[in-house]
Order: sequence, then C-alpha cells, then structure tokens
Amino acid sequence: MRLAELLPVYIAFASMLTGQAQTFPLARPTRPASFPLQRPAITGSVVAWGSNVGGQTPVPDGNSFVAIASGQAATTALRSDGTLGIWGLDNKVRTVPNNVSNVVAVSIGVSHRVALKDDGTVVAWGASDNNTLNIPNGLTGVVAIAAGNGYTLALKSNGTVVGWGNNQYGNLTSALDLVDVVAIAAGGSAYSVALKQDGTVVAWGNSSNGQTNVPAGLTDVVAISAGSSATLALRRDGTVVAWGQYFDALGGENGDGAYVAATVPADLKDVVAMAAGLEHALALKADHTVVAWGGNSMGQLNVPHLLTDIVAVSACSTHSVALQSEGITGPRQAKAVAVIVDGKLVGLSVSDSGSGYPQPPVVVISGGGGADATAVATMFDGHVTGFTIANQGSGYVSAPTVLVASPPFPLAAEIEVSRVNVKARTALGRKYQYQASKDLQLWTAVGPAFVASAESIAQEFIVADTGDFFRLVEVP
Repeated sequence: MRLAELLPVYIAFASMLTGQAQTFPLARPTRPASFPLQRPAITGSVVAWGSNVGGQTPVPDGNSFVAIASGQAATTALRSDGTLGIWGLDNKVRTVPNNVSNVVAVSIGVSHRVALKDDGTVVAWGASDNNTLNIPNGLTGVVAIAAGNGYTLALKSNGTVVGWGNNQYGNLTSALDLVDVVAIAAGGSAYSVALKQDGTVVAWGNSSNGQTNVPAGLTDVVAISAGSSATLALRRDGTVVAWGQYFDALGGENGDGAYVAATVPADLKDVVAMAAGLEHALALKADHTVVAWGGNSMGQLNVPHLLTDIVAVSACSTHSVALQSEGITGPRQAKAVAVIVDGKLVGLSVSDSGSGYPQPPVVVISGGGGADATAVATMFDGHVTGFTIANQGSGYVSAPTVLVASPPFPLAAEIEVSRVNVKARTALGRKYQYQASKDLQLWTAVGPAFVASAESIAQEFIVADTGDFFRLVEVP
C-alpha cells in the first residue's frame, strides 16, 4: 500500500461559523455572485494537536487568521490581509510564490498547494507531477478550489467545475458534465465530490473503499468533506452522514493497518461544519466546540481540554487543526459574587468572566433588605475582569449572586479607571478608532482612525482629559 494512497486532503475553505447564533435547519450554501471575493470576517488563532512528525502542530503566534487547511505533516492558515502562514514539512510548498497575495481560500494536495485569489484566479505551487501546476489558460471566475492527490478542482461562479492534473481514476472526467454545483471536495485517494444546489451529492473517481458510493436518497446536504477514503456530508438538520472507510493504523492481523467502515457517533447532532481525514474526522458544533472520532494512533482525537470558541476545523492524516476566535460565542452571562462588609457592598468578585459584551454593562444588585447597589463592569479583550462600585448600597445580610448579561459581540477593550492603558488585539489591515464616553451613551473619537499594522496595540489615556470610559472600535 503506497503512502500517497492514504493521504487525505482537506478542503481548506471549510464551513465557517459567523458570530451569529447558529439555527437549524442550516441555510443552503450559495455561490458568490460577484468579485472581488471576500475572506471570512472572523479572525482568530490556530490550535493544533496530534502528530508532530513534521512540526505541523506547534502553530505560530497570531490572531489574524481567518481560515485553515492541513495536509501531510503540514498546516496552512490564511491571514486577514490575504497572505498565508505555512509550517510543518512539505519543503516544496512552504515557500509561497511572490504572486500569491489577496488570497481568499487555500487547499492542500498531497504534494502541491492551490490558492484562490479575490479576483477569481488561481495560483498553484509545489510538485509538478501529473501536470498538477498546469492551470488551464484563461481560467477566471473561480469561487472555490479543492486540491487532491495529484489533481485540482475549481468551481466557477456559473456552477460548473474545471479540473486538471492526474486523471488515473477518472477523478476529473465527471466534473466536465456538472452544473448547479455549490461546493466541491477532492479526496486523498483520487476521488471527487460535488454538492449541488438542490442539496444532493455527486461523487466519482477511485471507489476502492466505497468513498464514491453516495447513500441512496441523501438530500438536504449543506456541506461536504473528502478525506482519504471517507466522505462526510452535513445535512440541514445538523446531522452528519458518512460513507467509505477510515484507515485504522493499528488494525489488521499484523497490526500494520486496515480499513474500517466510516461511521458517525450515534449521538452527534447540532453540527455546523465537519472535516474528514485519513483515520479520523472532526465535527464543529453550534456551541463552537469540537467532537472527534475514528482512529487515534497519534493523538489526533485528543481535543484540548475546554477548547471553545472554535469557528473552523481541519482533519488530516494524523493531526487536527482548529481556528479559535475568542469571545465569538456572543452573549454569555458573567457571574459575580457580591462582597459585603458591615452591611455594605464593597466589591464584586468575578467567578465566571463571560464574554460578548459590547460595552461595560451596568449591574444592579438586589438582596437582603437594603437599598440597591450598582456597579460598572470593567473589561479587557471582551471579557469581564471586574466591577467598579458606583453605589455601595446598604442592608445586605448575605452575599447575593449576580448575573450580568448584555447584547453580543465584544469590543477589544473597555475599562473604567482614572488612568487607563487600553490594550487590544487587532486584525492586520483593518481600520480602528479609539473612542471615549462619560455616560456609556455618547461616544466621541479620541484621535484619528488608523489601519492596524500589528496584531496588538496599546494606548494610555487620562480619564480627566477625555472621559470616564474608553473603547476601541472597528470603523468603515
């Protein structure tokens, strides 16, 4: 069995969550109708686990990534400025060509990479075996890409599919006749999958492990993923259907590996995105958590403890990758406990920092038999970090528990002190402005707007000169 036959290929531009709450049934996918194409708006940092034989899991620092892709012992991430970060093995493809800029999606094949630019053109680099780098002349209007084992598929804005490279198993042939396609996937064992606008799935090419045998009657599909020899389909109700086979590296009579039927956990539901690999698969749930199943030969199922706020997932041979955007879960309640001294409220201890606050919410505490006390939440990086007491109140005979809630989406930092150093995380290339307020209602600009040139910034303000509250906001 050749190694190349086992390598899965993950379609880099995975289903991405938005900051809004996911509801079911899930919306049907559509093709972009105009150019330039847009990158995902949500930025985050990369988390990886499992095999590290090529240095693919110690990910670089930074929180300006918007999409992820993984290949054999390698990982690639797309930044918000349209550039790529690449780490791990694959020496032939780690050096990004000079013409790879303004990227909106990237896909990893067995020995080549493909990038989609915002103008609908495609760039490929890496090994040139089987004409993998020979992009058809004049190819434009591309809205999605999928790199497989020695070949590439491109979905055009008119719903047709173009393919080039190795066609040994007929993995390119059927693409020529397809119409009304909204998503594509390319598998590591040289097979292809397409999702049509009506929610049905078509698969063709190598079917040695049943990976092209689409279940009869499968409908209402909103996303697809092709691993090495296992295929996943996500349905509108948040359930996942699998067919084909995973590779069990520890199976077989001699422990040298064997294929097993691709399955899905019986209780898996509320899924909004998924990724198929060689031995395993990942599912991203509506609550931004990750579920992993299948083979665990290199720890690829060992999802980090308490991993949350995930917006995309990628599964490869023996490692897993996720994109984490802190605070994306929106209006989470922050839990605080009142501190009482001599019957007076003197402070609040935050026991659950929560997230998702667009401004420091005012909290009213009631309990015992005394007057109401008020406090203003202090925040940093979208998390409640403490409370400033505005009115101590009186008459409390116990320490009441307080729940704080507010509308979704955090600003990078808001805090109430006499002198404040506002530290915030920013996305490269995006425009921001500092604002100040005395009443949390009227906000005025403090200095001109600016374009972020770093992933974190800091600015000190004196409250007496400008206001009582400060925030950093993204502006048009």
